[in-house]
Amino acid sequence: MKEISVHVGKRIRLYRKMKNMTIEVFAGLINKSKATVSKYENGDIAIDIETLFIIANALDISVNQLIDYDKEVEETETRVDLSGRRHGKTRMYLYFYDGRRSRIVRNVIDIRGTGENGMFSANLYADVDDYSNCYKCKYLYHGTMRRYDTFSNFQFENQNNKMERVFLYAINSFSPAGRMIGMFSGLSIQPMLPASFKFVLSPDIMEENEELKEILRFSKEDIRTMKKMNMFIVNQHL
Repeated sequence: MKEISVHVGKRIRLYRKMKNMTIEVFAGLINKSKATVSKYENGDIAIDIETLFIIANALDISVNQLIDYDKEVEETETRVDLSGRRHGKTRMYLYFYDGRRSRIVRNVIDIRGTGENGMFSANLYADVDDYSNCYKCKYLYHGTMRRYDTFSNFQFENQNNKMERVFLYAINSFSPAGRMIGMFSGLSIQPMLPASFKFVLSPDIMEENEELKEILRFSKEDIRTMKKMNMFIVNQHL
């Protein structure tokens, strides 16, 4: 099916660019022409299994990371609450504030699966410029989401830097908007140090305005609590 080849091609392009690898260099690694690689990435050629393994090896990933396609999931998006849904895909939008660059960082999380025992598979597309093409993200993470009565947690692995794990803990929403607030913990790249951010997770794209910035910034109450308890605690509700 054409859509499978397109999906695999997007994955190849994503992982290649994450490694800052040009088409010419990549083509040399897999012993193909630049034109052939371009056709692979555009989904114009169905790739045989042996070539898939060669490509995965060149990109230092598993074949499963290229062929993680599910027709029903790709074609079925749902906005049903995660605690009750049984199939399909839910897309959520995650925001945190980067004070180093004075900007809101937009991220996308795709949650999918049957939710057996409250567990879902999830992809995190980090630092996204264009919501219509999440493959153009700065970093890609694969992982899981588990929902409990009061909290939801996410665990992700950076697909380009296996030493990095990202953990998200969110306070489940009881509001009609379905927005959650929580803590995002992982590695800061500049400098390379452990870091945590306050985040908002929303089922809808949010306006990136001063109101959202104020929610994402540490408040005076946050700072007082950190000084008193020597820990970062998120105790807000949206």
